[in-house]
Amino acid sequence: MSRDVVISATTSQHYREFATLIREYVEWCRKRYAADSWFVDAAFSHQSLEQELQELSSYYGPPSGRAFLALSGDEVVGCIAYRELSDTVCEMKRLFVRKGGQGRGTGRRLCLASIDAARSDGYTLMRLDTANLLTEAIALYRSVGFRDCPAYNDYPDDLMPYIVFMDMPISS
Repeated sequence: MSRDVVISATTSQHYREFATLIREYVEWCRKRYAADSWFVDAAFSHQSLEQELQELSSYYGPPSGRAFLALSGDEVVGCIAYRELSDTVCEMKRLFVRKGGQGRGTGRRLCLASIDAARSDGYTLMRLDTANLLTEAIALYRSVGFRDCPAYNDYPDDLMPYIVFMDMPISS
């Protein structure tokens, strides 16, 4: 079984790879949840995803966050990031693992790398939000210690019933 390596995104090439993965993630969501395409399009539109993808290093690069890639040999198979919400709180974002990297703990390694880095950077609480349709992701988040919490982001009223908010203390 291959063991993927998680690295910090530090170069413009790393951020281009990250953007490519997130575009693949959006397309994966559109295919998997074709019956709920209104939700997928509304959620990503609300998050201004295209603008984010053009400015990834400012969204998720130091000092306001960090981005990570999972590598299997020379192939990029997954990504994750976090960004600062306050001096002590950060938000996990954009976990995705390509099909070729699934089923071998890559998502868990990415989550743990992000949590460990955020802890090292002095954050004491990590938050995330996700769609209730993403049941596998929710199970992963719960397995690493996230629990449901009150909403901390505003989404349009028609989206709110479908959003799951979670957080986890991460202080040492």
